[in-house]
Amino acid sequence: MIPISAAPEAAFLLADTLTIPYGDMIGGVADYAGTVIAGIVVWGLRFLPAQIYAMAMTARVDQLLIRAIVFGTNGVAGAARNKTLDIEVSNAVLKEALTFAIMHGGGMVKRFAGSPVDLAEKIWARLSVDETVAKPDFATIAAQVAMTLPKQA
Repeated sequence: MIPISAAPEAAFLLADTLTIPYGDMIGGVADYAGTVIAGIVVWGLRFLPAQIYAMAMTARVDQLLIRAIVFGTNGVAGAARNKTLDIEVSNAVLKEALTFAIMHGGGMVKRFAGSPVDLAEKIWARLSVDETVAKPDFATIAAQVAMTLPKQA
């Protein structure tokens, strides 16, 4: 007779019942299957029509701009949500929001949204500004923001 310690793989021959961990095996396979299915879905997204891709990117840009405006409003004294902004406060909020959008926006989202000047115009369009406030020079504001950003490696 072979001692169990010498051949542990043969120990199941001596046992009365054999237990196979089907749950663990299925769980392990399910993890890989989920990854494979997600990969197939992402691969299939390449074939979406351009209009659906554009709609999805527009939604992502809009989310970025909304978060940037909330950040800018929270970061400027005298600014509050749903409050009409005067010229000094609106320009400060615009600078803060533009900085946030450039720093925290994903590369594809920023490329889709356009240049920093385009982003500034899109942010301005979403701000609640007093009707007496003139439209700022977006190129100047974008240049001022660009000078404050850290250099990227």
